[in-house]
Parts: sequence; C-alpha cells; structure tokens
Amino acid sequence: MEVQVQRTTIISHSDPTAVSSEVPLSVFDRFTSNIHIVVLFAFVPPIASNESLIDGLKKTLAHFPTLTAQLSYSHEHSRRPCLVIGGEGRGALLLEAAVASNLLDHLPFEPSRHFGLLYPPTEEPEHLFQVQLNRFKCGGLVIAMTAHHQVADGQSMSTFFVAWGRAVRGLAIEKPPVFDRSLLKPRNPPKYEFPHRGFEFLPLCPNQDGLSLSERNINPSDIANIVLRYPLEYIAKLKAELNRKYTTFETLSAYLWRKITIARGLAEQEYATIRISVNGRRRLQPPLPDEFVGNVVLMAHPGAKVKLLIEGGLSEAAQIVHKGIRKIDDHYFQSFIDFGVIHGDEELRPVYALEGNMLSPAVEVDSWLGFDFHKADFGGGGGRLCGFIPAWVPADGLVVFIPGLGEGGGVDVFVSLIEEHAKVLSQISHTMD
Repeated sequence: MEVQVQRTTIISHSDPTAVSSEVPLSVFDRFTSNIHIVVLFAFVPPIASNESLIDGLKKTLAHFPTLTAQLSYSHEHSRRPCLVIGGEGRGALLLEAAVASNLLDHLPFEPSRHFGLLYPPTEEPEHLFQVQLNRFKCGGLVIAMTAHHQVADGQSMSTFFVAWGRAVRGLAIEKPPVFDRSLLKPRNPPKYEFPHRGFEFLPLCPNQDGLSLSERNINPSDIANIVLRYPLEYIAKLKAELNRKYTTFETLSAYLWRKITIARGLAEQEYATIRISVNGRRRLQPPLPDEFVGNVVLMAHPGAKVKLLIEGGLSEAAQIVHKGIRKIDDHYFQSFIDFGVIHGDEELRPVYALEGNMLSPAVEVDSWLGFDFHKADFGGGGGRLCGFIPAWVPADGLVVFIPGLGEGGGVDVFVSLIEEHAKVLSQISHTMD
C-alpha cells in the first residue's frame, strides 16, 4: 500500500488565548490503559471533501475540549494526573494523505499490518487525539482516529464521531457531550467494600495479596488478527442451544471463550478467565447519560477450569459469563468511586501496567455493539460506511464485537491470537458443539 502524507495541521483549542484550566482524571480514567486506541473507518464514494470534513472537525472539537488537551499533573489537586485544556501548544493532530490504490482493492475491510500507514504513530505521541484522512484513488476514504484511552472510552468516541458527521452536514449536535465529573458522586461518607487495590490497581507493596507480577510477552510477528462473521441466523442457533435466555453478547462471549480455549490447547486443570468490559453508564443509579465523555468502564473476570468450561458446554459457559457480569453492578461501581475519593492522592497504577502482550489463559472481550459509530453520516451524496475495525493489535487474547454492516447484520468479531491458535480457531469458529 502506497500512502503519501500531503499535509499536517494542528487544530488548536477553540480559543488558544484563553487561560488554561485543569480537569483531574477520574478514578476510571486512571484505571484505563495508558495507550492510544486506533479505529479505522472505511467509506465508499461519494463522500464529503476534505475541506468539509476538516471544517466539521474543527466545529466538533470546540465541543470536546478534552480531546485537544494535554496530560499533566495538577497544581491544584495534590499533583493528581489531570488534563490541561486551553493555552498554547495544545490541540489535535490532523494528517491528510493520498493512497495510490482503490478502496475496493482492500475490501472486505479486515485487519492488516499494512494499515499502519493509514494512521499517525501512537508510541508516546505529542497529541492526545489524532486524525488521518486517507483519500483513495477512487475517491473512497478511510478515516483513522487515535485517542488516548485515559481521555475517552469507546462510548465517548462514538458520541464524538456521530457529532462530527452531523457538523459536516451542517447540523447541530443532537445530544451535546457531558463533562460534569460531579456526576461520579461518592457516598457520604465514602466507603469501599471490594479489594480495588490488587484487583483494579496494583497494591502498594508489589507482592501483596499473592499478585503475580510476571510480565509475559510474545514476539508481535507471531500474532495474527482475524475477523469472524456471525450472521443473525447463526446467533439464533446458538441461543436455541441454551437452557435459558441470554443476551447476544453473553452468548457469543461464552461461545468464543470456549472456542479460543480449545484452539489454545490448554490443559484440563488450567484456570481460564474471560475479562469483560462493563460500561457503568447504565449500571450506576441514577444512570449517567450516554453522552458522558471520559471513562466509565470496569472489568468482570469470570473464570473456570478448562475441563468444566469445555465439558459443560455452551450453557455452562454462558451462565458463568452472565453471573460474572452481574457482579459488576451499581454497588461495585459506587465502591470504586468511593475508593478513588479515599485514595486518589496516592499512586494508582492499574494492573494493566504489569501485563505483557500475552493474555493466555485469559481472554479479554470488549463490545462496540452498543456504540453508534456505524450511525455516523458524513454526507457527500451517498457515500456509506462499509467497514470499521481496530488497528492491528500485536497482542494475544483480545476480542472485539463490532456491528455487522452487511445486509444480514449480525456481529463481526475481531480476534488477536498467536498465529497457530488463530488458524485452529478459524477452522472451528462456526462448529456447533
């Protein structure tokens, strides 16, 4: 793939002369991985011009000031990590690039190491938010967005993406973003009932609570990224096999957890876990608006011995997943908020800080099914979103559910695994057992 960057621009805060202000990171922001998340969106032509896209981007960023901020440490709040908004030198990075090939040459849109040319570098970049507009020879477009995860979760970025599309079409933001951190309200007095140090954050003493500190890594060249497609008819068949009603997410999570465990060839007595992202916006009572910008995600950690997971069948696995997710409820989220109030001035290092790029025997499952990325409309006379995927993930064990954009709908599942395990998974991914 031949990609030539033609123009680089920094889109500053809407009023660069304004006095800078600090927004302390919430305890959820501090729990999140210290990485950039990259998502690629492919649009077939005709699609809006770069000029229209950039004008809409500038208008939208004015409503999302945290995306043009910088990460720093607060002078007002006991040196807590914070976002600094406004002032000189801050902004979002925009690249415009030309691609020598036709978009159709790269469809269906599936993971490729070559797609690394379609987005800016993400290793310690200067900007928290980056966009690259890749215009193909045929007029097709791939929009690459990279955002620092401590600034915004997937729900936040989907809110931004839809708002950007509306701005390009000359429309006002339908549901304005919400930044009010006071909505993450502690109890009075604050108290926490769960071991958040050791579960979400590292203990102050490194070897406390028997926490394993071994970092496990594998050569990134040994990793494969694949997409498995599950039409609605197949999902209905899976649900018919269950002994009670489970959601599509629970059903597919359980199904793929078992399949990946089989593909890995894990020993019967090994303990396999499935780490599941749980969005707290609707778990908290009262619920947060979907338009809340920031991070409100915690992880459920259901698990079982491999023998039980495989021999118990899909119903057993679905029940384990269901029970694990239910534990991360309003009470758990509230405990986590209170923990942040009590220990917020201490060093809080997320457990991810000690992870390598090999999760086995664990699997992490993230769902984009509830996000609105696929509803974004950038106008231009009929161009449509024909695919969106994460960028290449050089890690073993990540699973992402994405709404299927084909005529039959369904769910597309992005999976990153050790290559030999990915080959086995591809062979058994649609077998009923």
